[in-house]
Amino acid sequence: MAEPGTASAARVRQEAKGRELLADSGALWSALPVEWPREAEGGSAAALPGWGWRVRRSLAALLLRPRRSFQHVHEPVDHAAALRLLLTVRLPLWAALLVTLGLAGPTAAIQEGIPLFDARLVEALSLWLLLMAPVGVPLLYASLGIATHVALALTGGAPRSIAATLRATGYALAPALLGVALLDLPLYLGQLTLPVYLGGLGALTLLTFVVAGNALTGTHQIPAIRGFVVALVPAAMFAATQVLRAVLTLGELPGYTPPPGLPYLVP
Repeated sequence: MAEPGTASAARVRQEAKGRELLADSGALWSALPVEWPREAEGGSAAALPGWGWRVRRSLAALLLRPRRSFQHVHEPVDHAAALRLLLTVRLPLWAALLVTLGLAGPTAAIQEGIPLFDARLVEALSLWLLLMAPVGVPLLYASLGIATHVALALTGGAPRSIAATLRATGYALAPALLGVALLDLPLYLGQLTLPVYLGGLGALTLLTFVVAGNALTGTHQIPAIRGFVVALVPAAMFAATQVLRAVLTLGELPGYTPPPGLPYLVP
């Protein structure tokens, strides 16, 4: 086992190597460190930074340099790297939420329920969607990418492959999924109202739209206006899926009060 001082020095060398590669665009395997191999040429003496450093730097690149992050696309696309990033930003807080709910139980009171649905059914659906997060992330990755590629084809053609589009929309989703993980904590613990959640989701949707527009523009080398028009598709799909989860969790529809006497409504 390496001594603490040795491990710390190795980590400093690894991070220095990573910063050197980020500064020298000609030496990059990818502008997103999560796509780099485990080690640089030369073996362990030139080892690259660990996964945590790569995730932080990749998120920073997506937020600060979204167009540059997608100027070069290596095919075949490494979908596993994109999914690892999405699961890394989504699942740790999800696991913490499950542990909290398991120890304390749901703290939100049962709401009236969505009109025409029993309140207990709404609660069960909400819990099922929460438990399905590890499966939902890959499904969201695939569905957003496919729908976006179809939109590209219908608006003038897609210069790059569908795999490149999946990569672009997948990475564009990463910062917003981290925000979703943060919002889920107060949402499922009953400390968040629907209007407040919708405000936070609106900001995350705008972020997805901006990063996806840049990602599509850089990946397919298309005019920016077309890239951002097509980016409306993944942004809208992301917002719709998250609104559905919030509505089921809180048991209410925005701006709607169910009239009395609905046959399946249990007050």
